Amino acid sequence: MYAGPTPFNSLKTILNIALNGNKDHVEAICQRMGINPNELYDHVCQAMEYGTGYLQTQPLAEQSRAIVLRRLDNQQSAQIEDVADELGLSVRSLQRRLQAEDVTFREIIDRARRDIALRLIRTNQHNINEIAFVMGYDEPSSFRRAFKKWTGHNPKAYQLATY
Repeated sequence: MYAGPTPFNSLKTILNIALNGNKDHVEAICQRMGINPNELYDHVCQAMEYGTGYLQTQPLAEQSRAIVLRRLDNQQSAQIEDVADELGLSVRSLQRRLQAEDVTFREIIDRARRDIALRLIRTNQHNINEIAFVMGYDEPSSFRRAFKKWTGHNPKAYQLATY
């Protein structure tokens, strides 16, 4: 295993390759550096999607999005009541403050679901029905419609195009 600190340029290279979807290159670099590519991928996704948490100085929409992403990733309820409670606000106060930022809670949920769905599809480790279930859709067809609305492509075609 690689014992020393990972050089910044190597991490930058891995991140650039990962963002461009070249899984084989990332795995080869990780293997040479003694890094588990699955763990690296998980950490990069978490850092990109919701960092180390949310900061009180962030806009409320971003704080709410961070909570929603974390809750959805942990397969927990991400209803407006859950988020408001975690922020120490009433549901109505959360709605009013989001409205002041020109965003709705529904938009935050939709964006978070889209981001998680795209990440799951890119990993190529889950079939579309599993992703639909994890995302909380009652029917895979509902997920397929939502995915097509988000990307303009059906999920399977998108998955095949990314690999």
